[in-house]
Amino acid sequence: MKTITGRYVVEASADTHVHLREIGPVMEAVINDCYDGGADVIGPQPNTDPPLVIASNVVRYIESARAFVPAGKIMRFIPFIMLTERTTKVELIECACLGIRDGKIYPYLRTTKSDHGVKNYYPMIQVVQWCGELGIKVHAHFEHPNMLHGNREAEYLCLPIAELFLQNSDAIIIWEHGSDGRCAPFWKQFAKKHPGRFYVTLTAHHLAWEEDSAYGDVRKTCKPSIKTGLDCAALIHLVTENHYWVMAGSDVAPHDVKGKHVEKGKCACGDYTAPFLHALYAHALSHLFVTPDGLITYVNFTSRNARKLHNLPPASRMITLTQEAFKIPSFYTVGPWKVEPPGADEEIGFAVAA
Repeated sequence: MKTITGRYVVEASADTHVHLREIGPVMEAVINDCYDGGADVIGPQPNTDPPLVIASNVVRYIESARAFVPAGKIMRFIPFIMLTERTTKVELIECACLGIRDGKIYPYLRTTKSDHGVKNYYPMIQVVQWCGELGIKVHAHFEHPNMLHGNREAEYLCLPIAELFLQNSDAIIIWEHGSDGRCAPFWKQFAKKHPGRFYVTLTAHHLAWEEDSAYGDVRKTCKPSIKTGLDCAALIHLVTENHYWVMAGSDVAPHDVKGKHVEKGKCACGDYTAPFLHALYAHALSHLFVTPDGLITYVNFTSRNARKLHNLPPASRMITLTQEAFKIPSFYTVGPWKVEPPGADEEIGFAVAA
């Protein structure tokens, strides 16, 4: 018999960072899993095959995603275009005309499907300036493209790049999936110096696990990598401080089991938390459920901060979280793929009520 020690009603999450992959059955399955995991907003990432670097292709991609939402369910989508050294102002004007208000920068070869990523950040200052002029928010996977820099240092070394973007443009900058606790004081400084122009998203897996518990588990292998316990604690503390500029962003990234358990080369990087996302955030931030103010902080982090930034309607539904032992399934069927989630067969302290 399950022991439920608490029941909490929270808003559906606004998940601004999801990898839906290519149009087809995997996309459909991920959308449904995101819904079941408590989300009613998805920000589909543009590092698809081929990448979404043309406005018309972004529109087609989002229309296809909307078509997969089951009747009677509400799921909103934030369209993204990939920003590179080759992005033109004409293309960005087209984006603005079509309602595409978010662009994403990837570092070359630092993560999955980043072979169209940025090698030289100097021309990106001009691209970011154009985005600021046109009201297009700039999201970035901040890991240094020079592969001589290790995983531990790659994110930290991008602080000057973010600062250059803020100092030399009017664009809103979103630092995606922050993982390095050493960055927190600088993030606070950026937010203070540039109010309303700097934001950070944090994943559930970077809040729930640290590198020792993740070591050797390919299902927890992701980019940026899961860092130390001190980094994890710093990120949790940042959420607890209830900043308007800190928000959830899952970086849900499905990979078939064959891509995780490989015979040659390295495994695919990405964590699939969509079906239990709200529960994993609650597990990592369980201390917030002790007081009413803490619960407000949790809702701000998982829902309201992103809705305000992206000018989205209030949550379309409420989600009931139960404080009970929940065993993460060993795998999920995601279209034709068998996907093993991080923490497979582990127990966490919250569940999303059916």
